[in-house]
Amino acid sequence: MKFGKQLEEYELPEWKGYYLPYKLLKRKLEDLSARTDTPRSQGSHSGRVGGSALEGEEAYTEADWLRTVEEEAMRIGDFVDRGIHGLEQQLKDLEKMIEGLQSGRHIEESIDENAPTDEEASFLELRVLQAVGRVSEGVQRLRLFAELNHAALYKILKKHDKQLVSKEGLSEAFPRLVKATRLNETGRFDALDRDLKKLSSASSKTEDIDASPEVARLIAGLGRTGVVGLTVQPASHRSELVLSFFLGSSVALFLAIGVLLCLPEKSPKTFSEAYFLTPIPVFRVVFSFLLILWCMGAVAKICDQSDVNHMFILNVDPRCRVTPEFFFARAATLTTLWILIFGMYVVDYKWKILPTVWAREGYNKRASFHFVLYPVLLLLLTIVGSLAPSTICRQRYKLAVLRSVKRTALAPLFAVDFADNMVGDVMTSIAKPLEDVPAAVCYLLSHHPQEEELVERFVTSGDTCSDTTHRWVVPLLAGMPFFFRAGQCVRRYRDTKECRHLWNLGKYLCSLLVVIVSRMDNTAMLVSVSTVATVYAFLWDVGLDWGLGARELMPGNSAEARNVDGESPKLSQKNGLRQRHFPRKVYWLCSLVDLVARSTWVFTLMPTSLVTGNIVIRVILVSVMSSVEIVRRSMWAVLRIEYEQLSNASGFRALLWVMGGKLEAAGLCALKAQYGAREAAFKGHSRPDLPKQKAWTERLLLAKQV
Repeated sequence: MKFGKQLEEYELPEWKGYYLPYKLLKRKLEDLSARTDTPRSQGSHSGRVGGSALEGEEAYTEADWLRTVEEEAMRIGDFVDRGIHGLEQQLKDLEKMIEGLQSGRHIEESIDENAPTDEEASFLELRVLQAVGRVSEGVQRLRLFAELNHAALYKILKKHDKQLVSKEGLSEAFPRLVKATRLNETGRFDALDRDLKKLSSASSKTEDIDASPEVARLIAGLGRTGVVGLTVQPASHRSELVLSFFLGSSVALFLAIGVLLCLPEKSPKTFSEAYFLTPIPVFRVVFSFLLILWCMGAVAKICDQSDVNHMFILNVDPRCRVTPEFFFARAATLTTLWILIFGMYVVDYKWKILPTVWAREGYNKRASFHFVLYPVLLLLLTIVGSLAPSTICRQRYKLAVLRSVKRTALAPLFAVDFADNMVGDVMTSIAKPLEDVPAAVCYLLSHHPQEEELVERFVTSGDTCSDTTHRWVVPLLAGMPFFFRAGQCVRRYRDTKECRHLWNLGKYLCSLLVVIVSRMDNTAMLVSVSTVATVYAFLWDVGLDWGLGARELMPGNSAEARNVDGESPKLSQKNGLRQRHFPRKVYWLCSLVDLVARSTWVFTLMPTSLVTGNIVIRVILVSVMSSVEIVRRSMWAVLRIEYEQLSNASGFRALLWVMGGKLEAAGLCALKAQYGAREAAFKGHSRPDLPKQKAWTERLLLAKQV
């Protein structure tokens, strides 16, 4: 294999563009070799690869080429030096935190030897050990980077000597550049490995164990870090192929169902479009749940691929091994069941595959008791599939989500951390699926076969519920998430005294007002309140939740960091700007999508009868609007978590590129904040009878405020 291809195979994707531009230098070298009359005089053109010196100018000389190689080598050497310095600083921070945790344990034991283990303190220690493993991964990545560039420098200078019949490359330039860049000094990485091994054995989980950071992580139940692979992992590649095949098959099956819906039915005289659509609320509730599972997997996948440490930011148990593939697998299984059962229902009702049961008691001769069995079976299978035990997603993780929902619902009584904050925001986006819950319950508990009165009620209001349910239950369910989120804002203002939480409270009060006004017959007021709420929420999303301003969105500033190929993939910390994880065009696109989705959000909180009288269009509209809001919230969640990571990275952002996002500097910063809160909590106890557990928990939660 040619070295150029080999280099591309071994390059780390997140550092693409920082390696020695071997192919460009080789191509320019071939041009020099072809021009046998090229003067050996000192050229006046020099600079980085991609500049005018490598654009094929006639004045470009061998001296210019060597000067370009030297500049690239020095740039790479500086890259490695800064990386090693950053890793050393992280090791110092981790060493201090481990010493502090050990001191804290001694203080805790002296207070009460029989005190229960503090779960948050245990998580903190596990995260420190996890951070040690991530730094170890960073050392491996940086070592691989240095070795590849060392080899690339040798190969390109050897090619120089061969093509230009010279000894200047390997005999003079190579030793000088290697010495200047220190690419051959592997002792620096060995010293970091020794320090990491020492830190790994200092944790209470791995005390007195002579093991590597990777073994220490496995002993503590943290699993393996992201392996520094040279090629795509076969298991990951297979899962992507399976997922792609399933998505393609699902799209084809959905199209097939669409064709079935359009085909003429058997016995048009007994076919009732309204009767056929009455179980739709049940199918839609399940579909919304499946879409949430797909979106959860997508959010986790995008965060992993974009170097956003969502597991740490959301304060997930470090031992949790739930991956995007888990969500995709569950969602794929349940989606297959949804397509199968809904397709069976469509075929059965339109072409009367099974005989009718108790048809005389229903709407017409086609009415049958057995039609309710399809949505009931789907609902039961979905519940069983969601609650089924798993060796990956254990019951304690599911209970942790339920506890977060409980804290969100009782927000004024509990301190709010970032995970609860996210749960509250997600709940506000499932207002329409929540409205489908009473509609589904009304259908399941109604008379089967459906009676004429129930079918007419469905035609009028879109479900079989009574007027009392529409007047009280539906608005209550639609407004509860906004009420819970408003309670979180009140609690956060009480804990932090920051006025921005009051402004956030105003946003959710506007949303609550939309729910109330949508139940009135005042269209002008509804449009006015909805417009204010939509603009309010959109500006808050872009400016506060995503942290996007003119510097991040306007192309006319110097916030772009261009690589050697002239691309500008990310915003950087150049001139004091934060380093973002996505291209600028992604933020523009997300802002536009958010505005459009926010504009349609008003339809998810108002009766569909106000929009159109066609029953089919109303069903489609409600389904589409519910799905759009769930997808919009997923997009919002990725940028919200990314900005939270950046906002915690103050002072460490220069190290972000060192870890490739696997251990964000934000993680160390947040760990230091948590450790500081824990240390303060322990130092505050001078008597054994003080409520240690409560004080530590409250202070830790305050330290994690968004």
